[in-house]
Amino acid sequence: MCDMKSAFDAASGKKTPWNPSRTATARVTNPLPVPTTCPNCGAAVGLVNNEEIYGMPYGDWPWAYRCADLACNSYVGLHPFTSIPLGTLADAPTREARKKAKSAFNPLWQSRRMSRKEAYAWLAKAMGIKSVGDCHIGWFDIAMCERVMKVVNARNKK
Repeated sequence: MCDMKSAFDAASGKKTPWNPSRTATARVTNPLPVPTTCPNCGAAVGLVNNEEIYGMPYGDWPWAYRCADLACNSYVGLHPFTSIPLGTLADAPTREARKKAKSAFNPLWQSRRMSRKEAYAWLAKAMGIKSVGDCHIGWFDIAMCERVMKVVNARNKK
């Protein structure tokens, strides 16, 4: 965006996506690049305050990458205090599939039967994903989210 904005943020010490926290940025493993083109429609992608999406600011870090084609309605949030996307841009059906996949998956580690790291290692193996670092529900399409629910449900039936 604007160089004046990033210069102001840096000079003031204010943390924004243009002046992210180095510590928070370093904590993100396998960061995705900043999206510039929407994978769903090909339109440009911009950084917005999530108030433009939800009607009010949401969360402690109210930023998102959003497709410029509002009819596409694809967006993704950012890791707190960074400019790094949480996943890939998602349209409404993909966001819904990711929510369902997380609802099925999260109890594995939230129940404390295993750690979050162990749960993702199990999920990667169960889904045939070679690297645990590539196993992120926020990166998955609808078909992958459906597979998450299938393997988790099969595990729960044992």
